[in-house]
Amino acid sequence: MNYDSAFYLEGRRGNNAFSYDKRGDNPKLFVSAVKEGTLNDLSLEGEVVFEDEDEHGVLQSCKGLEFFLKTKLAGVPAVIVDNHNHVFYFWYEALQQGILKPGATLIHVDQHKDMRVPESPLPSRDLEAVFKYANEVLNVGNYIVPAHDDGLLSKIVLITGESDFEKQEGKEDDNKILNIDLDFFAPEMDYVSFEKAKHFIHEHVKNATLITIATSPFFIGQELAIQRLKDLKLAN
Repeated sequence: MNYDSAFYLEGRRGNNAFSYDKRGDNPKLFVSAVKEGTLNDLSLEGEVVFEDEDEHGVLQSCKGLEFFLKTKLAGVPAVIVDNHNHVFYFWYEALQQGILKPGATLIHVDQHKDMRVPESPLPSRDLEAVFKYANEVLNVGNYIVPAHDDGLLSKIVLITGESDFEKQEGKEDDNKILNIDLDFFAPEMDYVSFEKAKHFIHEHVKNATLITIATSPFFIGQELAIQRLKDLKLAN
């Protein structure tokens, strides 16, 4: 199994477990297929890809990307998804393809750390097992730790605010994932200078091996997310 075809995630699994008992009978989430293209091919899906209660207890039904996108940004292989846990699969796909090597550095630009620990470790690096694990065990907040525990990642640099732009770790590493959550540019993060964030990202793109990006529909409006991605001016 892989992302060649769209599917529905059902049962109390992965992202579908959030607010499961408050979402009616047999709640499910749409998961998009992946295709190759450019940023101009990004478009929004009409079905719900994430559903959870907000801080006020109001159920939010969020739509995401029509397709996940494989592309190149500044000449670097890149994958764009909506819910962030999906990048886990594409990290291991890049490892299998020889794009990444074990022990990679992760530069994680996100208003959230995403460092929760899942209920079980990755059982195998076989891509079918990785695909199942990414969708059925992982969710948007717990996909980094298992990649580190498995040895795919050796160094994790968390960028969750403007002061973190001063961090020097990972700048010279040549086996590196630049992992961006576009909710870093949500309205509540307006205190962060966009130009400083853009400069930081461009500095790490220079020697990135792989770029993974999430549009995070629960945490930022998708039109704004896509616009901010284009504003970063990473396209070839």
